Amino acid sequence: MNDHPVRAETGVLSRVESRSIDYVPHSERRGRLTDQATIWFAGSAQLLSLATGAIGISLGLNLGWTLIALGIGTVLGTIPVSAHATQGPHLGLPQMIQSRPQFGRYGALFIWAMAIVVYWGYVVLGGNLLGVTAVQLGAGNAPFWAILTCVVAIVLAIFGYHWLHVAQRVITIALVVILVVYVIGLTVGGHIAPELFDLTQTFSLAPFLVVVSAATGYQLTWAFFVSDYSRYMPAHTSKRSIITYTSLGLILGLFAFMAVGAICAALLPKDDFITGLAVTGDYVLPGLGALMLIAGGLGLLGLMAMCVYGGSLTLITALDSIRPVVPTRRIRLITILLVGVTGTIAAALVPADFLNTSFATVLAVIAYLMAPWTSVNLTDFFIVRRGRYSVTEMFRKDGIYGLWNWRGLTAYAITFAIMIPFMNLSFYEGPIAAALGGVDIAFFVGVPVGCLVYWLLCRNLDLTHEREIIAHADRDIDSIGIPVE
Repeated sequence: MNDHPVRAETGVLSRVESRSIDYVPHSERRGRLTDQATIWFAGSAQLLSLATGAIGISLGLNLGWTLIALGIGTVLGTIPVSAHATQGPHLGLPQMIQSRPQFGRYGALFIWAMAIVVYWGYVVLGGNLLGVTAVQLGAGNAPFWAILTCVVAIVLAIFGYHWLHVAQRVITIALVVILVVYVIGLTVGGHIAPELFDLTQTFSLAPFLVVVSAATGYQLTWAFFVSDYSRYMPAHTSKRSIITYTSLGLILGLFAFMAVGAICAALLPKDDFITGLAVTGDYVLPGLGALMLIAGGLGLLGLMAMCVYGGSLTLITALDSIRPVVPTRRIRLITILLVGVTGTIAAALVPADFLNTSFATVLAVIAYLMAPWTSVNLTDFFIVRRGRYSVTEMFRKDGIYGLWNWRGLTAYAITFAIMIPFMNLSFYEGPIAAALGGVDIAFFVGVPVGCLVYWLLCRNLDLTHEREIIAHADRDIDSIGIPVE
């Protein structure tokens, strides 16, 4: 993939990750399975997750039904996300480059554009929310803190993969300790009334499914970059093990903070979720509310750094599709700054009430857009090609995967079109959703349809010839895995 000489770096620069979209050779593959749990626990147990947890209460469900819906949605969203984690060790590549076999070099540009918007959006929302949180803590001006926290996220992203894992490992420990104290304190102290869990009251199917869809869509947004953080794992890493550890982090982290968001909304329905967390934390111990905000803020800061990092990888992938790019540290720095700085500016300008007014709609749209992609990508990896790809050919403009792959593009278009009648948004209600009383099942229709359609379109794919090319193209794959400075 590159024939350029390596230049040894010293000092601080030597600690900055050199790789971006290039293949990670086996000699550099190391890591702990527990890191796959901690990076996603901390990335999920953060302040943004509170907003998703509060949706059910705002729609009229009680705490019991809200927690059940959140649990179902969390598990459903985790299944495809954790499956993507297996692709990192297997291929030694970041997530988005792996869309070329299904959609083609040019065909995947739409997927990458969508991913960049998601990454960038989380940087904006995260920075904005951390600014609001700083005001809640009495620390001063919201735009100032939005900018400062975004800058820290950018620095973490620049140092890269291993530093992000270390940061999220430390943040996970702090989060677990504080969450345990918070939950036990509220339970033992009798602050949560038993009637809030009465399942004979306040159930309505439409809002229940809205919460399930919101939790599923929110969890699924991590699918775009999950193998970015597993690609340095050894190639022989057990698929079952990495799925298990990734799932543990995703499920426990996300459900924990969504549940906290639901509890805050149930106990203090007139307050926003940031105020609610501060107040309910102080119910347990004076000052615990502030610690909860800080710990959740640190988790969000880590997620923002991961999004800047993932946005950079995706932007480089898109640029490389248009014109081959040499994956240097310099291009990493430029793209990280492009994603991070623009996100920082927007974070300082976004209205403080954006999450309260638009977050549920944003999550639904993301789920609609991602459902066809994740179903096509996973079907190709586990069923059609069964993990047999050529890393070298993915980077060749005239490679076997082509510029456009009509099968993946057609499957995506058909899947999305079939989902439209099932959609229910603030600005659009599909006819089937209306007939179901406002119940939105678009995501749950889209994923199986996407899998089936793509599998049918690939029935005549000549995999025998493709595998012959792969065997030849990748026979010396580790010899080309040299970082370019």
